[in-house]
Amino acid sequence: MAASDARPSPAARRRLSRRARDSGVLAAGSVVAGLLAYVFFALATRSLGAAGAAPVSILWSYWSVAAAVLTFTVQHWTIRTLAHDGHEDTVARSIPKLAAAAAVITAVAGLAAFAFREVLFDDRGIAFPILVSAITAGSLFLGLVRGALAGRHRYTATAASLVGENSLRVGLAIGVVMAGGGPVSFGVALAAGPIVGLLWIRELRFARRPGDVGAITNPLALVSGIAGGSLIAQIVVTSAPVALAVAGGAPHEVTSLFVALAVWRAPYIVALGITPKLTGGLTRFVVKGQTRQLAWIRLLTVLGVIGTAGLAALFGSTLLQPLLHRAFGQDVEMDDWALAVLGIGMAFALGNLALMLLVLALGRSAAATAAWTVAVTVTAGWLVFAGLSPTSQIVIAFLIAEVAAFILLLALSARGPDSQPGEDAGSGRPGMRQRRRETVPPVAGSQVDGSVAG
Repeated sequence: MAASDARPSPAARRRLSRRARDSGVLAAGSVVAGLLAYVFFALATRSLGAAGAAPVSILWSYWSVAAAVLTFTVQHWTIRTLAHDGHEDTVARSIPKLAAAAAVITAVAGLAAFAFREVLFDDRGIAFPILVSAITAGSLFLGLVRGALAGRHRYTATAASLVGENSLRVGLAIGVVMAGGGPVSFGVALAAGPIVGLLWIRELRFARRPGDVGAITNPLALVSGIAGGSLIAQIVVTSAPVALAVAGGAPHEVTSLFVALAVWRAPYIVALGITPKLTGGLTRFVVKGQTRQLAWIRLLTVLGVIGTAGLAALFGSTLLQPLLHRAFGQDVEMDDWALAVLGIGMAFALGNLALMLLVLALGRSAAATAAWTVAVTVTAGWLVFAGLSPTSQIVIAFLIAEVAAFILLLALSARGPDSQPGEDAGSGRPGMRQRRRETVPPVAGSQVDGSVAG
């Protein structure tokens, strides 16, 4: 074969260029959105002080969990359904069921926040429970909007929605600072972010098809099974400040932990932005039976975690504290050892993200959920029997959860796939084997990005 014959065709080069561009746009959007998030919270802490900003940090932590549990679930359900079906009827007919589920979840979240409002927010009013409900509804709404955009291959608009959400928050926060507003005002600015989704409200017009096209899948099906482990992982990464508040941590300790964890979480947020592309590549390796490449990915993941953990320990114990003081104020304070432990834990969290994608591509989503459940159970045992201060217990618990999950997920990823290529265990339609030209067969547990089918 001539050398020129081995070169990619112009069409293949265009596809590669488009996929690289789409991944770059999503990653850039995640970076800018993350930076704007830090600007928002820096405005809140400098205006209110560490103690005064504690309710805002709890509210922000809840938004992070809601985005992971609700926004990404609805988003990936929409993307997967549009790509798998090749039409919009299933999504269109699921909107009423999705709206009803959203109303129930929003009400439950608000009632729970009201019941624990004094523990979480040190406030007896109803303002923060209302804000929790607003954040819940907004997270579901943005998930549907971004799913519609990404499912139609509008990745630039998807990235713009990420940036626009936190841009709106920063703009409102600046107004709160100028007006001398308090924690509730910053909470309103935080909850208002999803309003930016109204810019793409027309994307929620999904085309109906005449006649009966089959059963409607459950819009929240990814919460269990396919995305269960991923959702638990997100909760572990984001909920430490909430756990510290429940454990009796002082307000300034809650705020300091939130700020430190948010800084360490920056690379994780960027990685999340490109997970659909990573999942597609891993799925293709599994479908083609390229076990050697999968083994190399596992080895590189282990080496990457070890190297990143060492750098994080060095940075956290030396340079991070002065940077936190400069960016967020002198009353944001944690021990150097605790900052280093958080950094090590986040290095393992990045490794867990890579292993989760690999395990899901292998068709082992239920086992991944079980692995995270075991890791959380081990961590709960530590919290019950450890006799340390609340901050020390929560910081070390974060590391234990991430390390335990890493060991279990690494073991799961070392085995071969559980299902044959072409099985769609997450579609909710048993026995259906819908194949279309240019479409990668769905693998149980994978997150299907619309661009894979393009």
